[in-house]
Amino acid sequence: MGNNYFQFKKFRINQSDCAMKVTTDASLFGAWVAHYSSQCKKALDIGGGTGLLSLILAQKNETEIDIIEIEETCFGQMKENIEQTEWKNRINCIAKDIRDYNPSFQYSLIISNPPFHEGQLKSDDASINLARHGNDLTLEVLFKKVNELLTEEGDFYLLGPSYRDQETISIASKNGFHLKNKVAVKQSVFHDPFRIMYAFSRKNHSEGLIKEIIIKDSKDQYTEDFIMYLKDYYLYM
Repeated sequence: MGNNYFQFKKFRINQSDCAMKVTTDASLFGAWVAHYSSQCKKALDIGGGTGLLSLILAQKNETEIDIIEIEETCFGQMKENIEQTEWKNRINCIAKDIRDYNPSFQYSLIISNPPFHEGQLKSDDASINLARHGNDLTLEVLFKKVNELLTEEGDFYLLGPSYRDQETISIASKNGFHLKNKVAVKQSVFHDPFRIMYAFSRKNHSEGLIKEIIIKDSKDQYTEDFIMYLKDYYLYM
């Protein structure tokens, strides 16, 4: 997935100007969110990157989407990606730091694939640091901002690394969010989980639905679960 573009069935993601490229786990996350949010009317994508999550959501549902990205060069390419699609009139691109974003309304759905790594070794490339490292947009800051922007009945979908699972749930709880769904993602049947897909809400679910999705089986083929989510998007599926 290191090409300058990634071709989906109904849209193309050009990614030469974005530090973080299209990944399998982000594609799965987008498809998972879209599958469970068909009734959503107004969504916010925090840290839009290439525009991947918003485009997957827009293809599946009739949602109106605001997508916010802080990195200037990436924002330009993200906007181009979106403007080349049939859903361009439903996706509004915002060049801004989410910490300074204060609209007069709230969203019923917020999605984010934020910087994963806090306090770890950084790259010499400033754009990569913005995309990968959450020293400015920490999980604590992110949840506080989502708390401001989400409606009382809304859902917050988050993709994170498995090694920060308990920390993520703890920070969510501190900010008044309860676990609604959690899916551990494995590269294959031979691997431990490397990503966690979360759905949080303010409603106290007695027990969040916890599952796992394995991307490839023992024969190195995509699993039925993975195909079910991605078949509408991946070109050769």
